[in-house]
Amino acid sequence: MDKKYQVFISSTFTDMKAERQAAVEAILNAGHIPAGMELFSASDKKQIEVIKGWIDRSDIFMLILGGRYGSVDPESGKSYIQQEYEYAVARGKPFFALYLTEAAIAKKAAGELGLKATERDDTKAYIAFRDQVKNRLCAEVEDVKDIKINVPNSIRDLAAANKLEGWMRASNVESLAPLMDQLASLRAENARLADELNKPKAEATMLSRFTGDFSEKSLDAEVKLHLEVDILAQGMIGARHQWVTTYREILTMIGPSLLSEPFEASVHAYLGKLLRERMPHFDSIKMLESSFQELKMKLAGFGVVNLTSDDRKIRWTLTENGKSLLVKVHAPL
Repeated sequence: MDKKYQVFISSTFTDMKAERQAAVEAILNAGHIPAGMELFSASDKKQIEVIKGWIDRSDIFMLILGGRYGSVDPESGKSYIQQEYEYAVARGKPFFALYLTEAAIAKKAAGELGLKATERDDTKAYIAFRDQVKNRLCAEVEDVKDIKINVPNSIRDLAAANKLEGWMRASNVESLAPLMDQLASLRAENARLADELNKPKAEATMLSRFTGDFSEKSLDAEVKLHLEVDILAQGMIGARHQWVTTYREILTMIGPSLLSEPFEASVHAYLGKLLRERMPHFDSIKMLESSFQELKMKLAGFGVVNLTSDDRKIRWTLTENGKSLLVKVHAPL
């Protein structure tokens, strides 16, 4: 199955910007998700606990060691990157390390960074940590191009050797046929109990009914949905983010939940849950109401969703076209 993995990048910051950028690009080009310490303040003791949480949520830990030991935690006497590295190892997190050769460090020192590219304060600690890193899975780096080569290869090797959780498209999950049978059985039982209790259901008012010719290709149209996100470590509250996808992808994501004919509030909440799972780098995320309403009307207009008013609440149900498409995606012949 085609999975995407979150890779946490650890390194010193000021002297390793080019290397970190190369790693981010390599991870993205390989189709995976980068996460790093840019979101945190290493001088704040509380942030190390936040970073540990991000390491736990990441599938792979990656260290890029340059010529600096980095900021030191006065309580432990260790640099923050060493704490991150040792935490990942202790937790059994799949990891790989890259370290700049002496020649590469000397080249950086001869450039704009000057002496800022090399360790001057904690040389013994730096040397001991460098030796510690080199005794485990690692590769040397002469140039940023070596990072772009090593990153995808290392991710691929770690994925093959470990059962990484990652995430995948909903269209790649196992067949939903057994679940659909179970839901049908439960719905039948629910109807039987409702009859026994003699609680007649109020007639639902149809708000949308598709009358045109169904075109499956219309679902491949691109849609840009607007999200409101929080990144607490950066002090970003209510920031705007755009999610570009297709109507087919959205239907594939939420389609199984529509088998129970939920009310609109439940659909909105379920979609928000899926977005949080898909974009874990945000602390919170929700779709703007305007985008959600536009999405609702488009799905109804494409003939895959019916909207009914039931006790003054809007209920979502799959049309026959929607059910057929869902079965085709999740249980192909």
